Amino acid sequence: MLDKKQYSPEKLEQFKVIIEEDLKTTEEELAKFETNLKEQKQRLANANVDFNQTSKHSQQQAKNEQLKKRLEKKESELKSALQRIENKVYGVCDKTGQLIREERLSANPTARFDILPKED
Repeated sequence: MLDKKQYSPEKLEQFKVIIEEDLKTTEEELAKFETNLKEQKQRLANANVDFNQTSKHSQQQAKNEQLKKRLEKKESELKSALQRIENKVYGVCDKTGQLIREERLSANPTARFDILPKED
């Protein structure tokens, strides 16, 4: 495990760029998704549909709400990661207080815990 207690400012800046790009993409996806949901609701309100179509629409709406919640959670986690960078505590494991391995943060920039590799 790493002995340092925080990443260098250069490394934090690199992670910040990655997270900001991911946040921008997530916000764009969420905005498009919300627009599509509004359009779907409007079309359904204006359409004359039978029970089966309404039931299918309800199922799709439930799936859409789950996807929307996932996008909102991702957006929140990315913003939280940016705040940790600002506070200079990004990359520190919430459980151990040690630095999270760089490979782990590269794979999951919002990680708050390190996952130790299994030792054989």
